[in-house]
Amino acid sequence: MHVERIKNLVSIVVSNYNNQKYIEECLDSLINQSYENIEIIIIDDCSTDNSVDIINSWINKINNYNKDKITFLKMPKNMGFSGAVTVGMYLAKGEYIAIQDGDDISHNKRIETQVKYLQDNNDIMMVGSNYSVFRNYIEEAKTVPNFVVYGKTKIEEEFGNGNSPVSFGTILFKGEVFDKVGGLTRKLEGAEDYEFIAKSLIYGINNINEPLYYYRSHKDQRSKQYYSKEAKKKDKVYKETLSVMLVLDKFNIGGTETHVLTLAKQLINEGIKVTVVGGYGPLDNEFRKLKCKIYNLNFPLEIERDENKKISFLDDINNIIEAEDINLIHAHQSSSGSLALEAGKKLGIPCIFTVHGMYYYDILNSALKQADTVISVSIPVYKWLLKYDINSVVVPNGISFRNYMNSQSNFLRSIYDMDQDSLGIIYCSRMAWGKIQVCKNLITVIRDLRKKDNIKYDGIIIGDGPGYLELKKFADSVNNELGQEVIHFTGSQIDVNKFYMAGDCVLGTGRVAIEAMAAFKKVIAAGNSGYYGFTTSENFKEAWSTYFGDHDYKFDNDPKYLYEDMKEYYLNKEYYDKDIYDLYDKSRVLFDIFKVTSELIDIYIDAFN
Repeated sequence: MHVERIKNLVSIVVSNYNNQKYIEECLDSLINQSYENIEIIIIDDCSTDNSVDIINSWINKINNYNKDKITFLKMPKNMGFSGAVTVGMYLAKGEYIAIQDGDDISHNKRIETQVKYLQDNNDIMMVGSNYSVFRNYIEEAKTVPNFVVYGKTKIEEEFGNGNSPVSFGTILFKGEVFDKVGGLTRKLEGAEDYEFIAKSLIYGINNINEPLYYYRSHKDQRSKQYYSKEAKKKDKVYKETLSVMLVLDKFNIGGTETHVLTLAKQLINEGIKVTVVGGYGPLDNEFRKLKCKIYNLNFPLEIERDENKKISFLDDINNIIEAEDINLIHAHQSSSGSLALEAGKKLGIPCIFTVHGMYYYDILNSALKQADTVISVSIPVYKWLLKYDINSVVVPNGISFRNYMNSQSNFLRSIYDMDQDSLGIIYCSRMAWGKIQVCKNLITVIRDLRKKDNIKYDGIIIGDGPGYLELKKFADSVNNELGQEVIHFTGSQIDVNKFYMAGDCVLGTGRVAIEAMAAFKKVIAAGNSGYYGFTTSENFKEAWSTYFGDHDYKFDNDPKYLYEDMKEYYLNKEYYDKDIYDLYDKSRVLFDIFKVTSELIDIYIDAFN
């Protein structure tokens, strides 16, 4: 939408519904702003009290100059909060738009302070503020601990975790943000403002740590009315009533499939009925060990376009839903997920979709926008989805930490006849996409370290995929060049923990990096996106924000970075291993399957409301 906006003008949108006691004081606080280049747009959402008369009386008593700044629109029918605010945004002509609730008050320097902040910070297009709370008289207002946080990155992280770190009533933003993302959705009752701010994240958001806004606390305020109603609704759904269908394209060996296997086990342990649907694959036997129903459907490799085949798949899914009394669907991959969501939506079943990477282009404008809740497994995925107007909540993939142990095994040294002064570096991945280059870099660096610096590593490479033969051929040539086998391929493995225990360090990304930390091993992070390097207790938070190189990165995947880090580790192993216990603790707080499953169960229950 293209709008010719008036430079430096601030359009203040005031939404009002039955605020006859408070609306005049609210409007006084706006007309008396120190920043004079404003227009006030009042939208009355078909109030049933005396609000309209009070607003008209207030307009009549202000001077003629100020009257030109006022637009007052009474809605012919109640549109709800989101509808009223969005109408006001559409009427806004200013370069900036500010929000104001009809029962609250703004500090007289609020607009001036926020406009100056945006003018001084080019990377920020929306700014909120801290706030004070009062009941009857503004002189009683107090700033109390609240949910507001400060710093662009911190705000992004909080939204990614499903929190709401920006107070909607306090925001002022550039009008072009509204031109690009549109208004408030009307489908998310109680969360309309949350979604609008979340969609605006990609344009830069921060808060000013000054109380520039005064919230009035009273029994009729919008938030209290909504959350009181929601509390009553939530009592109707318990986890014991859940019957969850987990859907995969195929039971392959990979991070997504292993996560779903781990999740299914924990959901069952929590007393939730689970049904798993997917095509036959190497992990089929592991899934069949679960105490739940397993259905094999040979889903297509790509989105099914053939209508007859699609109908057949939908019939199969409907039969499973009916047979197992499914009341919630949790999908993870494009082909199977799009079909499962289509079946679920037709039956009115809540549908959750977890996005495991930045490659779901085939369903960005279809299945993902149909899901009741979208989950992203990392902060970069969360930001990527926002670019396509898809809001999500970050819940990382979980692992069962109790399956890993701080133990050292010698089985790799014995079966591969490793030199006593050689360190074992584990690389575990599907050999596809950018991970082929990571593996190629590892093979190259192992060769060069031995030839140039007499630093010895054996590389244990676990996995399979389209790049396997190419990499195996390269490794064989390196082994021949060195005159001994130092690059060892194991193929796909179900139990990778024994390899972690037998290695000295791990080159990995995503779930592999998490598993390595659970096994008390030092991680050198590199993945599809690029190279990150050593994961330490000091940089753990930053490393997680890249999903350990899988979804974001520090450097390109140039072997020179890996060369330097592997050399450093070999020469100073004791120093680099000193924080492995701290890393174990930090990773367990985020990624333990008990915590992850608890978060997902809350999302499942919320989907019914």
